[in-house]
Amino acid sequence: MSSTLIARKDFEDAVRSRLVWAVMGVFLFLMALVAVSASTQDLSEVEPTQLIVTVTNIGGLLFIPIVSLIVGYMAIVGERQSGSLRVLFGLSHSRWDVFVGKFVSRLGVVFVATLLTVALTVGMAVAMFDSVPLGTYLGYSALTILLGLAFAAIAVGVSAVSTSRMQAMGGAIGSYVVFSLIWHPLVAGVHYLLEGSMPGLEAPEWYFLLLRLNPLDAYRQVSSELADQFIWGIIGMENIVEDIPDAAFENPDTLLLSNRVSGDLPFYLSDWFAAVILLAWIVVPLAIGYWRFDGADLN
Repeated sequence: MSSTLIARKDFEDAVRSRLVWAVMGVFLFLMALVAVSASTQDLSEVEPTQLIVTVTNIGGLLFIPIVSLIVGYMAIVGERQSGSLRVLFGLSHSRWDVFVGKFVSRLGVVFVATLLTVALTVGMAVAMFDSVPLGTYLGYSALTILLGLAFAAIAVGVSAVSTSRMQAMGGAIGSYVVFSLIWHPLVAGVHYLLEGSMPGLEAPEWYFLLLRLNPLDAYRQVSSELADQFIWGIIGMENIVEDIPDAAFENPDTLLLSNRVSGDLPFYLSDWFAAVILLAWIVVPLAIGYWRFDGADLN
């Protein structure tokens, strides 16, 4: 009950963040431009899943992670730095109550923001196309919500282990930089050390598993399979750190995971396992964050 009170109050404070809604406003504006542009074109030969590609590029790989990190990075360290934690503890709230209340409220804000995003996506698809594969879009919506919650959990975990705002901000920004810019080259480097060459069009299954442990890559790979079209990352690392023939880039769909692994995909490269990875990115950062927060000297 104590954590519920904290969560309710913190949720009300978090949803008032002008920065969060400013970022969401930019995203909604860009999506409105997409809708206006689409309304002037003949979409009869365009696949309904093409919208998944657009939303993944604009929202899934950029705006949703940024909003989630903004919402979560000050969740606990802000209270710690301002001295409000002492007030909460003085009201008989335990550290567990504070931690649970904070992460529930921040995950709630991100859930609402992400739900608005996927609702807009489905609404645009229904308005733009005569026939829409609702099952595909519902799966994509669930995946997008999990991505937002994963980054919110990472941010709250960083906030719980940080001692200052700058440290929490650095951890939040650093996590996004690692996932979007460093992870893929690092895994390609591991491939080079073990195999003696950079990964080609076909690569070992373990290579794609290491890539998929990155929440952004897990999201992007499954989104590509759902859209039946290869989706590039923020930076096209396949064109930089992998030894792929130039001819393959003439038809990027060749880069779909299902086309790069010989035979059937192992279970850990299936779509459902990507959801398990995203769930792990929710649970593990929160567990580490609470462990460090529970043992920290807050005086």
